[in-house]
Amino acid sequence: MSSTSQQVLSNREYDTLVKEKRLEAYKKCDPIVQEFVACTKEYMLSVGWACKEQSQKMRECLHQYMNPESLLEAEKEYLRTHRKLARTS
Repeated sequence: MSSTSQQVLSNREYDTLVKEKRLEAYKKCDPIVQEFVACTKEYMLSVGWACKEQSQKMRECLHQYMNPESLLEAEKEYLRTHRKLARTS
């Protein structure tokens, strides 16, 4: 669980936020992920060696959206929007 200023997300909120960010990352990186998937279908036993370049590209792309700074920004935005809505309801 992470915190922003004095507000803290519940475990459930944080898990939901991470799942949403992961889904967003995979959508934005879809062409690169598909290159890796295609490579893995081609090589059964030697995926680690044969698809190393595609794997690295996929990890780099996903990391852009799933790094700690990105998650912290998403958490701050979640707190701004969702908690504000809860107060007005």
